[in-house]
Amino acid sequence: MKILIVDDELSPREQSKRLLAEFFPEITVCAEAENVSKAYEAILIHQPDVVLLDVDMPDGNAFDLLKRFPQINFNVIFITAYEKYALQAIKFSALDYLLKPYTSGEFVEAIRKAQREEDTSDTNLKFNTLLQNFQNQQQTKIVLRTSESIHVIQTDEIIRLQADGAYTTFHIFNRKPIVVSKNLKEYDVLLEKTGFIRTHQSHLVNSKYVECYHKADGGSLSLTDRSNVPVATRFKEKVIRQLEQI
Repeated sequence: MKILIVDDELSPREQSKRLLAEFFPEITVCAEAENVSKAYEAILIHQPDVVLLDVDMPDGNAFDLLKRFPQINFNVIFITAYEKYALQAIKFSALDYLLKPYTSGEFVEAIRKAQREEDTSDTNLKFNTLLQNFQNQQQTKIVLRTSESIHVIQTDEIIRLQADGAYTTFHIFNRKPIVVSKNLKEYDVLLEKTGFIRTHQSHLVNSKYVECYHKADGGSLSLTDRSNVPVATRFKEKVIRQLEQI
C-alpha cells in the first residue's frame, strides 16, 4: 500500500510518518505535499492507494483538490483540527477522518480500516455526496452502508429510525427499510440539527412527519406513515419543546 501525506504543517506530516513506520512498516509513504497544487501533482505521479488529507490548506481545501478528479481511485482519510461544517459533511458521507489532536490508537485504527477497504468502487458515490452537501451548505444527503449496498438518501425522506441492539433501521418515504450496523446514538448526534427528535432509547423521529402528540399511556407520536412511536418520560419535555418550535 502507498500513502500520500498532505498537510500544510511539517509537524503533523512527521507525526504521520513516525506512526506509519512504527505500526505499519510494510506501508510506503510515496510522497508528501503541503498544499492543494502539490497534492494534485503527487496524486497524478504516484497513484497512491490512500491519501491522508488535511482539510484546510493555504491555497484551498480538501474539496477543491477532490473536485479536480473526474474519478477518485484512492481512499481518503480526512484530517481536521476543529469541529466545523466540513466535518459534518464528512460524517454524513460515511467517509473516514481524524480530528486533531488524535491519538496513536485512533491513527492506527484509521489506517487499518483503510487497509480493509482497498476496494474503491463506492468511493466516488461517497465523494459526490460529500461535495453536494458541502456546496449546499446544509446536510441534505446521507450515505448508508449495508452489508450488500451503499445507499444515498435525502435526509428529509427519512421518516424515523429504530434501534435494534447494535443495528439501526431507517424507515424511508416510499422505500423499503434499510438496516445498517451502527447504533442509534451515532445517528442521533449526526441528525440532531436537521429536524430529528429523539423520543425514546430506541426511536429517532423526523419532525416533518409528526401528525400528533398523544398524552395518554405515557406519551406517543403518530406519524404520517401510520406508525406510532413511544415517548419516554425522560425525553418528554424535550420532545414537546421541539414540537412547539416547528
